[in-house]
Amino acid sequence: MNNELSKKDIVTLSKNPNAVNKSVTAQKVSALYNSEKISGQALDLAEAIFRILVKDVEIKVRESLAESLKNCRNLPSDIVKDLINDVDSVSMPFIKYYADLSQEDIINIIDSQNIDKQKAVAMRSNLSENISHYIAETCSEDVIGVLVSNESAKIRENTYDVIIDRFADSEQIKKNMVYRSELPVSIIEKIVHSLSDELLRHLVLTHNLPNDIACDIVEQVKEKTTLKISEEYSSDKKIEELIHELYTSNRLTASLVVRAICMGDLKFFEYALVYLSNTPIMEVRKILFSNSMDFMIRNLLRKAYIPKSMFPAVFSALKVIKDIRFDYKKNDSKSFAHKVIERILSYGSAGEDLSEDDVKYLISKIC
Repeated sequence: MNNELSKKDIVTLSKNPNAVNKSVTAQKVSALYNSEKISGQALDLAEAIFRILVKDVEIKVRESLAESLKNCRNLPSDIVKDLINDVDSVSMPFIKYYADLSQEDIINIIDSQNIDKQKAVAMRSNLSENISHYIAETCSEDVIGVLVSNESAKIRENTYDVIIDRFADSEQIKKNMVYRSELPVSIIEKIVHSLSDELLRHLVLTHNLPNDIACDIVEQVKEKTTLKISEEYSSDKKIEELIHELYTSNRLTASLVVRAICMGDLKFFEYALVYLSNTPIMEVRKILFSNSMDFMIRNLLRKAYIPKSMFPAVFSALKVIKDIRFDYKKNDSKSFAHKVIERILSYGSAGEDLSEDDVKYLISKIC
């Protein structure tokens, strides 16, 4: 199609002002407007034509106009506002691509327009740090997911903090973060212990992680895999065989043992203590569930070389088991772990105060 506006176009439009002819005119006037040739009276005439077309009753005409104008520069503010306030099919391409939207325009869209138009803002190229932060503070999960997926958007570390605080339980937001090509290490450290195995693998494979974080992730995946195997075993014999294999291959770590009890896997925990402390199974069970015998449990944990820093998590898990008479084979381990975390957050039954770092560390061994 010839993009030059001609007298023939004007004649055709005047004789038959249908949607197709109007759309063609919109495209040609926009092309002229975006060129270096236009000035003075021609510029005023082009803008007058835009003002007529932006009010056209035909949506297709306005869609064509918006599509044509999205790559123009320095449009009059009244035309910009009309396009922004139009129906989604007209406004969204314009909002997404028109480069000269002011910060005020963008804030107004975020504050007053629907979620689809907010998403169009979140898709804009090279969003500033301030706009990204404003979206993080005010918009819904869906919009923020689009923002995080926008590789060109500039996102400060404290903006990620806001997103994590608002949507700590959102798997989609975590996925969007992990699949982003660059993510601050400090943010990775904050979300790593709540990620699925799939996202952990992606994190290790695609991000340039410090060795300690990468090793921690690999170990976490191994532990979760081991406990999934344990879930499938119902007999003491099978559990003991698994523990024996782990023990003889030096893979029965304190971290794995504590993670097991915090997920409600009591049998795994019991037989692990048998091997690590060289204590018979009946004695282990007697100690774990005797009344007012916390000091005996502590001694057993010490014999098994469980770090003292992990004692609160063990005591919390045992308390939850006693309180709800937990049956590992009939209950949800995630629900159990959530109850353990709640108890750790209000920990006091073991007579110890926990610092914020202690709490974060223990929760990281559960999630």
